[in-house]
Amino acid sequence: MMSRKRVIGVALLASCGVILGACAPQADDTMSDGSTPQPMPSQSGQSGDATPESGPDAHEQGTQPINGDAWVNELEDAPSQPGETPAIFHDMRVGEHDTFYRIVVEFTGEATLGYHQSWADKPIEQGRGQELDVEGVAYLDFVLTGTSMPIMDGQLEQYYQGPRNLQVGPLDVREDGTFEDSTHIVIGMDHARNFQLGFLTHPLRAVIDIQK
Repeated sequence: MMSRKRVIGVALLASCGVILGACAPQADDTMSDGSTPQPMPSQSGQSGDATPESGPDAHEQGTQPINGDAWVNELEDAPSQPGETPAIFHDMRVGEHDTFYRIVVEFTGEATLGYHQSWADKPIEQGRGQELDVEGVAYLDFVLTGTSMPIMDGQLEQYYQGPRNLQVGPLDVREDGTFEDSTHIVIGMDHARNFQLGFLTHPLRAVIDIQK
């Protein structure tokens, strides 16, 4: 098995109807840095030029959770389906709304992402199995499947090059990069909280909302 290699990156959310619940009506909101809405991130890990369609849109900036009132504390696994172009981890950003925190993991390319969710006793790195530096006492762990390591020409330039950790409220969001076909995100928090997972397209995003 090849050693885990950090291949830089993060971003999240599916098109209203591609996901685990219905997207509620959306509107702009103030982000965690107190600024008025200027596309979503109070923090974004993006470094370098974004792709032409990269960045938040009206759905991502909405003030309602991605799946309405459908809060959960665990999810069953879902499989991925390949698309016409590889899904490369491109950006990760976080924001705050009145009733929830939002984490967005963005990908270039097209695919139907799968996922495995768990609550971890401690945050563990893909591949090497070493403990990750994540603040918190509860760790919400997402493995997004159907993604691709940036091994082809031009893909490394698309890959995430921002900070490994982003903070919003009591959350410490850690990207663990892409290993084989899986992009790993760990969310450390002060206690276990309900959450939602949804997906948006154009660009492809996974959106994780954490209830306050």
